[in-house]
Amino acid sequence: MGPITSPTPAARDLKHTNRLRNESSPYLLQHAHNPVDWYAWGQEAFDAARRSNKPIFLSIGYSTCYWCHVMERESFESQDIAAIMNEHFICIKVDREERPDVDDIYMASVQILSGHGGWPMSVFLEPQTLKPFTAGTYFPPEDKFGRPGFPSVLRHIAKAWADQRQAVIAQADQVANAVAEHLSRSTAPVPVGSPQVERAISELLSSYDPKDAGFVASPQRAPKFPTPVFLDFLIGAAWESQPARQAVIQTLDRMAIGGMYDQIGGGFHRYSTDEKWLVPHFEKMLYDNAQLASTYARAHELTRDPYYAQIVRETLDYVLREMTSPQGAFFSAQDAEVDGHEGHNYLWNKENLVQVLMSNGFLDGDAEFALDVFGLQAGPNFIDPHHPEDGRKNVLYLVDKPDKIAERRDTTVEDVNAMLGWTKAALLTERKSRKPPGTDDKILAGWNGLMIAAMADGGRVLGESKYIDAAAAAASFVRQDMRSASGGLLRTSCSGRAKIDAFLEDYALMIRGLIALHRATNDRKWIDQATELARLAKDRFWDVSGAGGGGYFDTLANQSDLFVRTKSVHDGALPAGNSVMLLNLLDLRELTNQDGYRDDAIATLRGLSAAIYQHPTGSVLSVLGLKRVIDRHADRLEFSAPPRPRSSLQAPVPVHIEIQPAEIEIRSDSTARFEVALRIQPPYHINAHQPSSEFLVPLKIELTGAEGLNAAIDYPAGQTHESTSGEEIPGVHTGTIAIPVRLTQSGKLAGRPHLAITYQACTDTECLAPQTSTVPLTIRAAP
Repeated sequence: MGPITSPTPAARDLKHTNRLRNESSPYLLQHAHNPVDWYAWGQEAFDAARRSNKPIFLSIGYSTCYWCHVMERESFESQDIAAIMNEHFICIKVDREERPDVDDIYMASVQILSGHGGWPMSVFLEPQTLKPFTAGTYFPPEDKFGRPGFPSVLRHIAKAWADQRQAVIAQADQVANAVAEHLSRSTAPVPVGSPQVERAISELLSSYDPKDAGFVASPQRAPKFPTPVFLDFLIGAAWESQPARQAVIQTLDRMAIGGMYDQIGGGFHRYSTDEKWLVPHFEKMLYDNAQLASTYARAHELTRDPYYAQIVRETLDYVLREMTSPQGAFFSAQDAEVDGHEGHNYLWNKENLVQVLMSNGFLDGDAEFALDVFGLQAGPNFIDPHHPEDGRKNVLYLVDKPDKIAERRDTTVEDVNAMLGWTKAALLTERKSRKPPGTDDKILAGWNGLMIAAMADGGRVLGESKYIDAAAAAASFVRQDMRSASGGLLRTSCSGRAKIDAFLEDYALMIRGLIALHRATNDRKWIDQATELARLAKDRFWDVSGAGGGGYFDTLANQSDLFVRTKSVHDGALPAGNSVMLLNLLDLRELTNQDGYRDDAIATLRGLSAAIYQHPTGSVLSVLGLKRVIDRHADRLEFSAPPRPRSSLQAPVPVHIEIQPAEIEIRSDSTARFEVALRIQPPYHINAHQPSSEFLVPLKIELTGAEGLNAAIDYPAGQTHESTSGEEIPGVHTGTIAIPVRLTQSGKLAGRPHLAITYQACTDTECLAPQTSTVPLTIRAAP
């Protein structure tokens, strides 16, 4: 499959050409013919902004991002909007997959300013320091629904820059300080141990959806993401626990039979838009498929479930068929849309499917089987909201696992699998005749490391050498073609051009892949290459200050284009480099018997300990590393004893939360009432539920993890706070506030109810990053 192309090539006005034509990133090349005078991220752009004394408009996205395509079509291809951008701003485009460091820093600013994040990211920077002063995500091309359109936003910001520059610069300093506090603060090591492991397990199981599986963070239970880091943690730390094992198995089952899994071609889409894993967001990412293939391989090892082996095989075959370069390296992603129509390549209807099967010699009964097991008998389940004229169609899903289908149809699982195989082959052949989604053929070192691990894990578990051979080919490509003159890794390769010094993520994930290759082959050269990269990673990224206990920075030192050197600890769609390095170091200690790796692992754990202590599920693979240290090197956890005073264990907690009363009794025919008491510690205040500005993060309380309960929150109005400088700050809370909550029962009680309380604490001079505290509720049904 060829490289990704613009979603609307016929409509593109090629008379415009900008500086992005010289880039290799498929995402940047998509914008090379916009009328916007785009620059790539770099010194040329910074110099232009400083000479002209214009603020920078920074747009960050990636090639398979649906809303990035939408904003391009609506705004960046508009002559009128481009004229405003070019007149008042220096405009920079960044591919977040090429520059995750830039993405991390400015995503933190978006979250601090707006309380949420996403792509496309739209950030406005002060040109001298590159500090952000306001930010958002997607903006529509015109004012509507009470929200300003992109032209209005541009004019408003240009006017503020002209008339209120000192206030804008002060805002940039304040936001940058909050970003630095969030991403790079060195926190003294704190005692961690088994309580943090147990807390991580408990919090994950509390967020588990007992009805449809998966882990959810809001009462709506959708969208749902695969979160392989959660599954890997529960497999590694709690497999012997029946509730944890059940949560993992049910989640793996539901993801695999749902529409989020490509039932015809194999591989997983990005996430499910609904709680049932039925309708996906259709883009496919290399990192999702790599992590999930490894997770299903490990689950097959533990359960011997042949269905998990099938998912591993189909996923890896999809990658080899559609996501592998002629040189053996792996591409980054496939788009969600074709010609602006979401999921176009993956959708079916009854008539189309039956016609394809009958033309391939299937009998009426065979077609009925396909309609039944792929869910078409239940009716259509998808309509493109942007193209309703296309009509209702079907995302294919399996009504159950093959063994259950066999039981229901009174046949053998072998017969069901044979019929499924023939049906999938016929439908895949038909699908290949359709216009395919674009493929981002950029090769990223770290993501390749993940897929190298997946191929090696799959080949080892399935006993199939072709996957191990594919892992070795990709590893050899990265080693030979993605190295700098100094011997370090390079982040990206596209169209034969390798560039950008690699980040900690790249080293960590490549080491993970090489360790998996060694385990699959027992070939010493792979472990030698892993130890070489571990040495390079320590030379380039190790925190030698000692202030935070140890561990790694994400980026090289002294990068002039970054106003902060980040040290990420959050495990999300991709695991944090520090978490992966912790596990790598423990693996290398076991494989080489060299104590230096154990010592570096302990030092890394010290650097991660504050994050683990404060929010274990946010650094869940670090907690898995902690579990391994407890099991095998507990005597080395010298920083966990003796206990120190609580004030030295963690950063100040700005808000203390209490549920009053502690136990809540509810009757099916009445309303239960309780209060959430927030004790806001001086010198902090928090924004009210309806703050004074749309750019502030509001107080928000949501009921999570509960079936059969509804909650209504009676938020108090905000007050005006007088700062130490005499400035009045409206719409905030200080001191102690009591928030009434009303609970009603809507069905049978199930699950583990929690309140998710989101707030942002600020002093008179700076704001901390927004945070969400999860508080368990003790609810008893009245007799």
